[in-house]
Amino acid sequence: MNTMEQLPDLPADDCTLYVQIASVLQRAIEAGDFAPGERVPGENALMARYDVARETARKALGELSKAGLIDRRRGSGTYVREERCLERKPRRYRRQKQSGELATDALAAGRDPKVQAVSMRVAATSNVAERLGLEPGSAVMKTEYRFLADGKPIQSSTSYEPLDLTESTEIESPEEGRYANTGVITRMDAIGVSITHVSEEVTTRPPRTVEVELLDIEPGVHVFHIRRTFSTDERPVETADIIIPGDRSR
Repeated sequence: MNTMEQLPDLPADDCTLYVQIASVLQRAIEAGDFAPGERVPGENALMARYDVARETARKALGELSKAGLIDRRRGSGTYVREERCLERKPRRYRRQKQSGELATDALAAGRDPKVQAVSMRVAATSNVAERLGLEPGSAVMKTEYRFLADGKPIQSSTSYEPLDLTESTEIESPEEGRYANTGVITRMDAIGVSITHVSEEVTTRPPRTVEVELLDIEPGVHVFHIRRTFSTDERPVETADIIIPGDRSR
């Protein structure tokens, strides 16, 4: 289905017009009448086909966007969302690794990975301090990451490391020097700190406003929130909040 004439008439029910139009389009998308990546009727086309006001057509498309079925690209049009998901493999944290896990996942999916990172010294919040076994206000190195595949954001991560452990060492700034991109275990090994275990707690939730902007998340898409902590036998040495939009990984 790719012409307006092929769209069915609206059902005779008591729903508001925009809900009826959204339902018609949703059924067409779910039936495969519009393929992933295919352009779907925009506001003007819906106005002409169903003789409705622009606001009604806009609301109908808004319902599809909230349901995670379409992407609305400014200056281009409205398209069925493509589910080009990365497969997040079970993590195998080793003492030596050739490349980051996310880069490996992206390459396996035939996509070009890239990482953006910035580090800064901050005072640990109560939450971060508890996770690292520190006093609130203790100095930590905070590093914010944004991971991209083919130039599009697919994941973010914010990590924290206690500066009483790494300050004035060659790994103080995680993404600088010869140990950049080698992973937490290898970096900590470099200063004689031996990580023995890692924990990950996974939850799902709606994205925060800053996450919507950072990762370009469409309305209706939830995120995976992974709280990861690396520890030695004596103490936690790194903790991170990893955010993955639910439509980009599985």
